[in-house]
Amino acid sequence: MKNRTLDLWDKYSKCDKQTIVIVAVLVLSAKLCKADGHFYQIEEYEILKIIPHESYQRTVLIEILEEGASDPNPIQEDARRLKKILGGNNTTFFEFIIAVLYRLAEVDHIISEEEIRDINIVAIEFGVTSEPLTRRILNLLYKDKKKTKLRAYG
Repeated sequence: MKNRTLDLWDKYSKCDKQTIVIVAVLVLSAKLCKADGHFYQIEEYEILKIIPHESYQRTVLIEILEEGASDPNPIQEDARRLKKILGGNNTTFFEFIIAVLYRLAEVDHIISEEEIRDINIVAIEFGVTSEPLTRRILNLLYKDKKKTKLRAYG
C-alpha cells in the first residue's frame, strides 16, 4: 500500500511541470500554515493572493490546500520532491518559496517555533540557507516589530 504522499504526488504526476510546481508550493504552504496547530482563514487568503489563478480555479486550489494540510508526511519530503522536479539550479525560485513561507508564517502576526523549524527544513532541502537571504527576509518581516511576535511553546 502506498503512503499518502505518494498518492498525492501520483495524483498530479501526469500534469505539466508548471502545475506540479504550483501544487507543490500549495502543499508546502498548507503544511507550514498547519505546523503551529492552526490553519487560519487569513493564511488561506494569503496563499490564494500569492498563487496566480482565475476565479474559477479557486475551488481546486482550496482542495489542494486541504489535501496538503491533511497529508501526514513531513514537509521535507515535499521539498525534496519539488527540488528533484526542478533540479538544483533554481536557487532564485527556491529563495522565492522560502520568502513565501516566511510571509505565510508572519501573516497571523505570530511566528511559531514549528513554523521556523519547517522553513529551515525546506531551506536546507533546497540548499538555500545563506545568511544574507535569511537576514533580508527577517528584516522585511520585522520592520514593524509591534505587529509580529515569535511564539515559543514549551
